[in-house]
Amino acid sequence: MELYGILTGVALGLGALLIVVGSVLAILTLMGILLAVVFIKTRQIMIPGVTLFILNLLEAPIKYLLWVFRVEEDFIGRMIVEVRNMLYKEGFEKTPYDQRALFLPQCLRSSNCPAPLTPEGIRCMSCGRCGVGRIIEDAEQAGYRVFIAPGSSLIKRMVRKYHPRAIVGVGCVMEVKEGTAKMASYGLPVQGVVLERDGCVDTRVDVIKLMGKLRSNKKNKVLDSECMRKAVEISNMWLEEPSNVSVRGRGGIFKR
Repeated sequence: MELYGILTGVALGLGALLIVVGSVLAILTLMGILLAVVFIKTRQIMIPGVTLFILNLLEAPIKYLLWVFRVEEDFIGRMIVEVRNMLYKEGFEKTPYDQRALFLPQCLRSSNCPAPLTPEGIRCMSCGRCGVGRIIEDAEQAGYRVFIAPGSSLIKRMVRKYHPRAIVGVGCVMEVKEGTAKMASYGLPVQGVVLERDGCVDTRVDVIKLMGKLRSNKKNKVLDSECMRKAVEISNMWLEEPSNVSVRGRGGIFKR
């Protein structure tokens, strides 16, 4: 009888604990939904650190409940990227351009891209078939080290090899969400830019938004008119692929 009493007490204690934990998770889930709704309505992020914790902890149930109300499936992923951008913006802006690295996805290039794969990623040939070459040129002129990554493993290798102090990453929602989390775990201030149109080939990025991130520092908060003009010009390079384009090699992202 004594053992039965002990087991009964343990069972009741565990039951009470489960009820408490379940209640806490339910409250946090409702808070996450509320924070997401506020973001949808106002584009404002309340209490970024707490918001990121809740979204990371309960992303699946929050995503499902929002999906029931017809909120797009990748919304929470995009929100997590925006929250992390906000949390690391100050540290990123304090980092000089020449101590930053930019990682572009290989899917952003033209489907007819002639660029070869090297141990340090895709080597852009500046062929003019898409705007990637111009983005790289502008970023390198500012001081960035730039890579076109065929996969996440290259990002980790290049970070270990070159030790940048800040990162800009471009990709689909899942890639940017996971990649920025990994870089943040290394203690690096990171900024993520989610593709406007994702997929395996011929994706698109908001060049104005990307160049705004690249040029962002403590003094420059917005693009000047010349950078804005250049961003629009680069964006237009994806609209119509030029014919009879000659390929010219460049040292580019692999210069030493």
